[in-house]
Amino acid sequence: MTTESTTAPGPAGEPLHQINVTYVPAEDRLMLRVSTRGGNEYRVWMTRRFTGLLHNVLVKEMEKHGGVPTIASSQETRTMFKKGAMEKHFEEDKAQGFPLGQRGVLAFKIAAATTADGTFVVQLLPQSGQGVTLNLNKTLLFMFHNLLAQGIAQAAWRIDDGGTSGKLH
Repeated sequence: MTTESTTAPGPAGEPLHQINVTYVPAEDRLMLRVSTRGGNEYRVWMTRRFTGLLHNVLVKEMEKHGGVPTIASSQETRTMFKKGAMEKHFEEDKAQGFPLGQRGVLAFKIAAATTADGTFVVQLLPQSGQGVTLNLNKTLLFMFHNLLAQGIAQAAWRIDDGGTSGKLH
């Protein structure tokens, strides 16, 4: 469950390379891994509760742009899928640095905003200290949502997909 981008700025303004979401059964958490073209890898652990909150934030933002059907059918999204953006394996052992540590941080809070040019900026932050900031255009927002949904399915967590209520079942 990896998506790749060569154009969007990622953490700390570094060009984003790959985003990966994987369920880790031993932790009963999702692990978000974000790599940059500069060789850094950011790791963020997400609990079920946090994942439900993040899912809501992403869905609400997509609804501002016509929802999943509109974004999914855009030319840019279709082009990324045709290029295999969701099928590439995360490039293991390529990281040269781990700004949040090799173990990563536990996500605790979300800060989100939309810039004047329409970029969705979402910060995944621990209770204290540095987290990761993702700058997502509409297509990358859709791709990130898909990765999160795949992680939720892999974890067998039932998080309401029928709107923005984010109910956990």
